[in-house]
Amino acid sequence: MKRLVIAALVCATPAFAATPDSWAALDRDARAVCGKEIARQAAKAKVTGVRGKVSGIGIGRESDRHYGLILTGTTAGFRSEWLCLYDKRAKTAAAREVEK
Repeated sequence: MKRLVIAALVCATPAFAATPDSWAALDRDARAVCGKEIARQAAKAKVTGVRGKVSGIGIGRESDRHYGLILTGTTAGFRSEWLCLYDKRAKTAAAREVEK
């Protein structure tokens, strides 16, 4: 009986989807942290835009931990692109320049 009640409660709980505002906040936070990481690696780097986004990067239980951005800009006057993985829990980023 206890299991039936628990199962009923779980089924009755509404699913919460991300709102446009929460996506915008995630985007803003990820871009800021990624920009700082890129500037730490290359002092003359300047991020000017976002070329692509990927959510839900990971495996198994960690499948929604990271948010990926492909950022565009310049480094010392030359066009550059970076791949940045933003850890949503730790609020940290790892970025690398993409070689063309």
